[in-house]
Amino acid sequence: MKMLLIDLGNTRIKWAYREGDILSTEGFILNTDFNQLLQQLSALPQPDIIHGCTVGSPELAGRLDEFCRAQWQRTIEWLQVSREALGIQNGYRYLEQQGPDRWAAVLGARSLFPDKALLIASAGTALTVDALTEDNEFLGGMILPGLRLMKSALAQQTERLTVSDGAFHDFPRCTTDAIQTGCLSALAGSIMAMHARLSLRGDTPLCILSGGDAAAIAPLLSAYQPIIAEQLVLHGLAALARNNAS
Repeated sequence: MKMLLIDLGNTRIKWAYREGDILSTEGFILNTDFNQLLQQLSALPQPDIIHGCTVGSPELAGRLDEFCRAQWQRTIEWLQVSREALGIQNGYRYLEQQGPDRWAAVLGARSLFPDKALLIASAGTALTVDALTEDNEFLGGMILPGLRLMKSALAQQTERLTVSDGAFHDFPRCTTDAIQTGCLSALAGSIMAMHARLSLRGDTPLCILSGGDAAAIAPLLSAYQPIIAEQLVLHGLAALARNNAS
């Protein structure tokens, strides 16, 4: 089965083309370069199914729908958050409020790391920190501004601070490093807090990091032996597609 998987995020669009369990090709593009995405997709063979997840622009999602119908006479099956999928029970109180990317990332993490309690931190525009028990209960999680949002908020709401790239130091001695260290420490601290809560339940979770800022956060979490797992959303879509086809 040939499948095209699309993750339409707030700033980037990621995609993968798979034939069965084999990844044939993949790519990503900034949302602002949308026409280049269509050029990339037009070079692909016709997929049997197309699965997508979107938290981005409804306009871009609509244009992707139109493209897939015109190019391959296929419709995109956009992921809807459900109370259960792939054996995972979703404990979120209001399903309509849960981002489908969070749900897809949970499904993707479980497909990669079965039979373990998982802490799943996706560090993109926002940081989400979610908890999955060993017996497949999604407990919920946290959402907070990502690294760039934190830094831009400081720049916008203060007179003398700017958005610039600093470095992490235990004891920063310049303002750019102080901002970088503070923001990374806040992000890592939220992950540590979730790990502590899961541990109090008696779970020993694997710490799974994903997203563009995962590599920047990981060194602060060395005591938790974090695992960086790329493209969790696409892995989740692939797992659902395989399950639906079986």
